[in-house]
Amino acid sequence: MGLVRDLNERAARLNIIIAGSCCTEYDPYEILRDHVRRGIVVGLHLGYSVESIAGLLGVSKQDVEDHLGYLREADLVVERDGRLVPGFFIALGEDVVIAKDLARSLGVELGELYRANWDTVLETYNRLSASQRYPFSRVGFVLIGAYSLDMGMLRKFAEEGRIMPEAPVRKGGRYYMWGVEDGMENLGRYGMHSAEIGEYGFATFGGERERRRIPPPDYSLLRLLAKILGEENISKALEKYVKLPARERETINKRLEDMVTRIMREYERKYQDPSYEISREVAEYLKEWLYLDENLNPQAPIYTKEDMRIIDEFIDHMSKHILKTIYKNLDRIQSTFRKMRASEYANFPEFFCWLYHLVFSEAIDYLIKEQLLKEPLHGYEYWVWKK
Repeated sequence: MGLVRDLNERAARLNIIIAGSCCTEYDPYEILRDHVRRGIVVGLHLGYSVESIAGLLGVSKQDVEDHLGYLREADLVVERDGRLVPGFFIALGEDVVIAKDLARSLGVELGELYRANWDTVLETYNRLSASQRYPFSRVGFVLIGAYSLDMGMLRKFAEEGRIMPEAPVRKGGRYYMWGVEDGMENLGRYGMHSAEIGEYGFATFGGERERRRIPPPDYSLLRLLAKILGEENISKALEKYVKLPARERETINKRLEDMVTRIMREYERKYQDPSYEISREVAEYLKEWLYLDENLNPQAPIYTKEDMRIIDEFIDHMSKHILKTIYKNLDRIQSTFRKMRASEYANFPEFFCWLYHLVFSEAIDYLIKEQLLKEPLHGYEYWVWKK
């Protein structure tokens, strides 16, 4: 009974995350929503046979083989040296503890790098147009967290190519992926969601315990899609959208882009001219998105092309220091990887991608603890950039 309970409990506690982009057809989040499929990948990670996994999960061997067929088709299970293994990095129990201990130490080192470069941080903030409207607590969190530590640094690792090359191509897209026991804290708490629609880019970034973000590209944008599809329920709308023929999806995408562009052009006018009277319909959308407060004051910073150039300069400056710190600690990092059970089948870059998310999350928490950064009001920040 112990093994049965153990596999089922561990399957229930497995959380996954990706770094990169995936398509709707082989979305790993949707595929691994199924408990049996999560049990299969955990069982394979632990070295169990198909027969053992079926028995422990209380399903037939045929059921497991049917699920395995689809998991293999989606590249979420692969064959290595004649053995079926997860197609992504998994860490359970003690492996998580070991990795987090290392991440805590490295996170403090990165935090100290920013403290040592704080004059550059403040100088960069003051050069950004958003600094004329929004306090450092909001803009600095995005500059350091979302761009310098997260997306910008991941891009730098890919460009450098030795530690963590560009994410691998999979059936469902191009991404690194890891599955970890027991929640967001162990996945790498902070994360950025972004999307480009028409001439605008939308992003959210934060480390809230439960991801229930409202502004685009999250909940509010999905609600807009659901409205176009004539559905009240977002899950049903997404299900309906995925099943549409490609040409119909393109039509829906164009309608969505047209609506978003119309809304954002009014928001941009209001952002540039406080006296502009925004239409009632658009104002309701923007208040729902948290882009306008009750007095119709703009709440979402807009970063211009020049702002993004300035941010790239800051990323370039800090990335040199971060890479130096990572290479100084590379033996420790590689030694930790070799202690992971998943090192038997997964590669180092996928482990490093997970570890680095833990590291920069620790760095942000350290800067908040040192009162150099401030946790956002909603647990996340949100903003727009011009393409």
